[in-house]
Amino acid sequence: MLRIEVTADRRFGTNSYLVVDDDTHDAVVIDSNLEPALVVEAARERGANVKAVLLTHTDLDHIAGLHELREAFGPIPIAVHDAERDVLDQGRPLRREFGPIATRVDNLASLAEGEPYRAGSLEFDVLHTPGHSPGGVTLKIDGFLFTGDALFAGSVGRSDFANSNSAALLEGIRSKLLTQPDEMIVYSGHGSATTIGRERKVNPFLA
Repeated sequence: MLRIEVTADRRFGTNSYLVVDDDTHDAVVIDSNLEPALVVEAARERGANVKAVLLTHTDLDHIAGLHELREAFGPIPIAVHDAERDVLDQGRPLRREFGPIATRVDNLASLAEGEPYRAGSLEFDVLHTPGHSPGGVTLKIDGFLFTGDALFAGSVGRSDFANSNSAALLEGIRSKLLTQPDEMIVYSGHGSATTIGRERKVNPFLA
């Protein structure tokens, strides 16, 4: 049985998720917001053995707490799509619009579509859902989708950055997310949870 804890920072409302296997206590953190102490506290309360940090993409508000997570959990792998690997490997900012702000870390692992990512007893399917950013991914496990900034409750991600692509964003959502079962629960990078069925029916950006 999976247990999912969500924390959100106060500045951007960016969600950071703790996904725990209740049987083994193996866990991962998905995205690392500006208040990493919240997810660290959740992990300690659950007795979670955090095996890795998985990133849906590398916008600053999703990677800001990586160093603090490493301090708390040790030199665990940080998994990212290869299209955005240099953001963390070389400290190269994802967005030129925001200037030279970056986070550089080591022990990187790759998230690639068609290659399940294992962290202890947890196994995630990786769906490449670019458009908001080149290496945006959705992480699927059991009945849950962690969509980052691709799909939100009632909305979709921004695509007005220099390295965004609105057509790719909508195509990825329609071909890889809306094809999932209605009951799949969607945990987004910001805001509340929703379901695929609800978004298929009411999301105005997907009409």
